[in-house]
Amino acid sequence: MSNMKNSFPVMAPRLCEAAGLFATTLWFGVVTGWLDLLLVVVQRTIHPHVTDATVRTNDHFEWMVPASAAIIFGAAGVVIAGLAMGRVSWTRWMAPRVWVGMSALALLLSIQELHPIAAALLACGLGEQIGAWLGRQAVRFDRLVRVSGLWLASAMVGFGAMAYLWAGSAERRAMAMVPPARPGSPNVLLIVLDTVRAGSLGLYGHHRPTVPNLERLADHGLVFAEARSPAPWTTPTHASLLTGRWPHELSVRSGIPLDATYPTLAETLGGIGYATAGFVGNVDYCSAAYGLGRGFARYEDACENRTISLVEILENSALGRRVNRALGYPKLHEHGELLRRKTARMINRDVLRWLDHRPAEKPFFVFINYFDAHRPYLLHEAPSPRFGMAARPVAEQLEMDNRLSDLLQGRPLPAGYTPRRIVEDALMLYRDSYDSCIAYIDYQIGQLLNEMGQRGLLENTMVIVTSDHGEQLGEHGLIAHGTSLYREEVHVPLVVIPPRPLSSPRVVREPVSIREVAATIADGVGLNPRGLFPGLPLTRFLDEGSGKTAAESPVLSELADNVAFHESGPMAFRRLRSLVSEGLVYIRGDDDREELYDLMNDPTESIDLARDPRARTVVARLREELSQLCRDERERE
Repeated sequence: MSNMKNSFPVMAPRLCEAAGLFATTLWFGVVTGWLDLLLVVVQRTIHPHVTDATVRTNDHFEWMVPASAAIIFGAAGVVIAGLAMGRVSWTRWMAPRVWVGMSALALLLSIQELHPIAAALLACGLGEQIGAWLGRQAVRFDRLVRVSGLWLASAMVGFGAMAYLWAGSAERRAMAMVPPARPGSPNVLLIVLDTVRAGSLGLYGHHRPTVPNLERLADHGLVFAEARSPAPWTTPTHASLLTGRWPHELSVRSGIPLDATYPTLAETLGGIGYATAGFVGNVDYCSAAYGLGRGFARYEDACENRTISLVEILENSALGRRVNRALGYPKLHEHGELLRRKTARMINRDVLRWLDHRPAEKPFFVFINYFDAHRPYLLHEAPSPRFGMAARPVAEQLEMDNRLSDLLQGRPLPAGYTPRRIVEDALMLYRDSYDSCIAYIDYQIGQLLNEMGQRGLLENTMVIVTSDHGEQLGEHGLIAHGTSLYREEVHVPLVVIPPRPLSSPRVVREPVSIREVAATIADGVGLNPRGLFPGLPLTRFLDEGSGKTAAESPVLSELADNVAFHESGPMAFRRLRSLVSEGLVYIRGDDDREELYDLMNDPTESIDLARDPRARTVVARLREELSQLCRDERERE
């Protein structure tokens, strides 16, 4: 007992020193958090590009950025305090260098143009130089921490509370500005199947029953046999869907968001009394950071937009993201791709929750982006079928995928494997997995529509199902998308169910562009689309014998940027434009190379007619038509 009493005088100074070191470390975290938030806001203001730092932030990032720094520094403070309690002699010497180095690293990592290694080296140098000076000013600095610490912490808690309440009330404030809707206005449900090509759907003749629910839905509306997307990758097509504009008219590019030049569907419908909400599975290229959330009262573009968890808080700062990666979150695919995505089941949950709590007196416009058919193909445990190799054990599937990776990167192949066998097995696995993922989305669409039907939400509702682009699965020697304007990448499904469903399906074989979805929705809710969105409403095909001219409603696709991949490695990138006209598909690159295919007789686009002397007149006419189309669109502005 006497030994314990004698130890208290020894423990007390050490405990006080450890507490002081912890408090100072936390003080640095609070100050760093404020500076980091300021730097983030400034960079977002002056830097228009979309980066990982902007695309993956929570709705509550204003308070999560400083909170992230406080948590990380608090954890470091515990370690430093523990060392002090353990009588580590160099703790007091080390602590100032750690404080300054961590602060510098947190801020430098937020600078988008600075390489992380350079940031780490600079942080070490600043930690040594400024930390050494700070150590010599220990008495005065400790006084500063004691005087300002409580005020800084209180300010952070107060600001965090206000920012939390402000973010949480964003939808309510937006809805308060929405005027009353016209009585009887129909609801609108727009579903985009990210990366789903028409050719892999049973609705379009595929040999597998991949979309039985979509087929049942299509029995009551328009089915477009030759719908084309404006671009072969996500962002420009979604921007075109929501504005009715061609990609070359819009600001959006890889890393550059959609600006406010043109109105969006959400802005337009919100302005006439609609409750608007978007629910996005592609949390990268379909995020609000790309400007696609403009006009929506709610836009959920993160895995858990409104979830407050340690991982989500850390994810909102540059240093926090690296801590998450060090802890193994999010998981990495075997090729190094981040697996952070929102499944169709999660989206359905959030859509139904929003529908149940929306203002019941207002019609709704719900936009959904399902991402489950995008590589890497993650198969879900659901009562949806798995086809072919996709039904095999996951380890066997990963083995085939890894062999393809070895081949592409030039690594030695295992015994018994040949390049041809590896490519064939991998492509078969991709096709089977792709079809299985599409079947999963279709199952979830069926679940959503069933739930909405039970709630009476499909009455007086226009439903549009389409895709932003397709996918190459070995055709033309290509894999993935954003690589070409061939059929596999731009021929997409399109089903339009009017507010009063048809008694039987009507198949439209005339080529159309899904750019006209904006005009279609505007027309369906009783607006004059001519004054809002270019193109003609697709509902014109509800009347038998309706037609159009190419000048009124052209079918254009564009590839202005993105990374292209060939199955044997990167290939030279070409900017491309294509035009579908009079049963022909004309493709022209910025290198003046031209291609011409017969849409009806050569659906796989395997026979290039552009070199045929008999096609010279046709090629010249389509070349001028394409040039005139793009020129006219610019001149109309």
